[in-house]
Amino acid sequence: MAEDTTATTTDTTTTAATATTTAATAIAAPPWHGLTEPADIAWIENKGWTGASDAVQGYRGAEKLIGRDPSTLLAIPRADDIAGQRAVFAKLGMPDSADKYEFATAAGVKTDENYVAFAKDAFHKIGLTTAQAKDLTTQHNAYVTGVLAKQEADYNIHLASDKAALLAEWRGGHERQVNAAQSAAKALGFTPEMIDAVERTTGYASTMKFFAALGQKMGEDGFVSGEGKSFDGALTPEQAKVEIAKLDADPIARAALSDKAHPANKITQQKRTSLFQIAYP
Repeated sequence: MAEDTTATTTDTTTTAATATTTAATAIAAPPWHGLTEPADIAWIENKGWTGASDAVQGYRGAEKLIGRDPSTLLAIPRADDIAGQRAVFAKLGMPDSADKYEFATAAGVKTDENYVAFAKDAFHKIGLTTAQAKDLTTQHNAYVTGVLAKQEADYNIHLASDKAALLAEWRGGHERQVNAAQSAAKALGFTPEMIDAVERTTGYASTMKFFAALGQKMGEDGFVSGEGKSFDGALTPEQAKVEIAKLDADPIARAALSDKAHPANKITQQKRTSLFQIAYP
């Protein structure tokens, strides 16, 4: 009987020791998920996950449900959450500063650096991505180029029409009037760029008439250009006929023409001859 009691005591002791060792091991081993935050641990336990395979299966299931990798999703911020919106814009491709935008320029159009700086700053405030800003400026420049091309085509059409109308109006005196206009513009210091600016504003015919009229006024005042050329003869045939009539009605001119010995005979005769050449080309 004593031997049986001893064996039973030994078995009991061994069992208790084993249980104690197992309990100690369970306490010492770290959790499978490696989490330390109570909220995270509670979330795992609430899911009922007991191992990594459960977590993987759960993630794969979520990915299948939404049809894509959950990490690629963006949370849509509220309308009043400006910081949240800009965080979304940044993820979509908005640069971290306005100077990082690439601003496309139109060929043949002078770039306004102040406007470019303003536009880049506006792009960044709005939240445009780099690609959006480039596409916007490219389309804007295409529109501007088209507008300028149409304006140039319209101007050329009007220019041709103006030239034809002025040629019909001035007829035989056209070349003289044009020469007078060009000489007057040159004598007054107008550069080709200045004349072009006036012409594009008022039209070719109006510009030529303006400078031709200046040439006539200069001729009436006895103006002589820097090249020594007078503006006499800058008249249309109709104007020359009027001048002939005035000359014929002037008693002093008639007296000079009728008397070869008159001091003004030669110059008066030359003037009348020039007027006739203009009036009847």
